[in-house]
Amino acid sequence: MTQPWTAPADASDLRALLEKQSIVELVNAYCRAVDRRDFALLERLYTEDGIDDHAGLYVGPVRGFVEWLEQALDGVDATTHHVHNVTIALDGARAEGEVYLTAYNRLKNDDGSFDDFVQGLRYLDHYRRDERGWRFARRSVVCDWARQRPSSWDPDHPLIAGKRFGRAGKDDPSYALLSSDLFARGVRHEDRSA
Repeated sequence: MTQPWTAPADASDLRALLEKQSIVELVNAYCRAVDRRDFALLERLYTEDGIDDHAGLYVGPVRGFVEWLEQALDGVDATTHHVHNVTIALDGARAEGEVYLTAYNRLKNDDGSFDDFVQGLRYLDHYRRDERGWRFARRSVVCDWARQRPSSWDPDHPLIAGKRFGRAGKDDPSYALLSSDLFARGVRHEDRSA
């Protein structure tokens, strides 16, 4: 029989919770960087020698990954990454994690229409903490399922006409409406205070 959950007992347990929260914030920053196409921020989320294995589509150093992703997203009108479960195992200044997520991509078709491409993914991560905080040392993407079909996106539909729409890039409303450094382009919040 499993033991019931108990509150953290000492300072080391509290420290572990704070470390895990920092890693969750790193995971969220990655999603924001990709969805807002903030490639300067994306690159800073990895260690200098960081590797990305993007489900076999790209495998290599982070600089090459960012360049590959910029080109890959040329054919994508919008992306949103929705993080679900995050499981983290700490080991000093290193950690491993499994992150479940759903990734939505609105793909541009040659005829001007769009397709919705939705994937159930997992990130199998290796993290390393340095003087800048937690970073991805290696990120490997696993696809558990995917579906593609014609998009139902219609910005002129009466239920959404006139609404403020999210945008990939610097024209996203978040940059005008949120003033915290946490939402600024190009630099992670922790980097600004270092």
